Amino acid sequence: MTADPMGISEAVPNGGVVHKLVSDEVGVTEDPQLHYERWRWGGRLPSESLRRVRESNVLGLLDFDSDLVHDLGAADPDVQRAVAVLAAQRACEVAGLTDVPWVAGALAALTQGHPLPPPFDDAARMREALRSTPLEPGPDVLGAVPPQRRPYFPQPPAGLMWVKTAEESDGETSWELDRLPDSQAPMVFTELVFPASTPQVRGPISQPHFALPAVLAAAEPDPLKAALDAVWHALNTYGEHYPELLDEIRSIWGGRISVRDAKTRPADLSRRVRSGRGSVAMVNYRVKWVRASDGKAMLSAVSYDQPSAEHRKADLEAEGATDIKIVKVRPGE
Repeated sequence: MTADPMGISEAVPNGGVVHKLVSDEVGVTEDPQLHYERWRWGGRLPSESLRRVRESNVLGLLDFDSDLVHDLGAADPDVQRAVAVLAAQRACEVAGLTDVPWVAGALAALTQGHPLPPPFDDAARMREALRSTPLEPGPDVLGAVPPQRRPYFPQPPAGLMWVKTAEESDGETSWELDRLPDSQAPMVFTELVFPASTPQVRGPISQPHFALPAVLAAAEPDPLKAALDAVWHALNTYGEHYPELLDEIRSIWGGRISVRDAKTRPADLSRRVRSGRGSVAMVNYRVKWVRASDGKAMLSAVSYDQPSAEHRKADLEAEGATDIKIVKVRPGE
């Protein structure tokens, strides 16, 4: 049987390969629009709350983590808001912006539930403020690329299935309709051809320019839209390291991060801003660990302040990671 690295097929008794359908029962059909929508939304239909935020970046986020999208759609508004604030905080940390006074003030306002202060009340002024703010150059980070997803197979007529008939050396595959075992359905001659997929590669990104929209998004009145858009912009701020952000966000559902902590971390951010110091201390710690699942040595893509690094260490300990170390780094590393 031809190898199927994307996991879109399974063996059938006649030695061929069949695309795994929503249902393999003879006679079971689904509205074609719903069939496509189910595929587009990661294997399940969106809730009404997710349908109401189609003007957000939800479709882009689906390509990276459809389960997270559905979990956010089903979450309580407090959890949605906590995720939005956490995403904005992490985006600004990885972009090296948390020591900038006007950014620190905006993050403090988010944690307190207050409106964003200037220049976040005007997009043009915000961009100008960023342009005129001297920043330490950060490391080169490539843009985020979503995982390769399964191609879409139109729903076959009742009693039929998609069977792979050819796979070229360049990876192009051909599929045709055939009968399900024991089916007497009339044959329909249709062929699908999927060209070989080319891995997408993005170049280096400017992380600060992706991070500030995450702050704006987190202040959206609708908590679900705030969460989806803040995570989307934060994900793009992390670029190629985006899985680390998504893992931390999932920690809220696993109980490793409380809703309260997600809203307020870095824990002393708003306190330092309110104390009149004017700016937040430079984020200058990273975390090293050995991942429990495969023993791979890991290094955080984000730089933390010390309290946040301790929080991250505790999260990793709860996940079963070993050899966890907090290391000090120079600004911009």
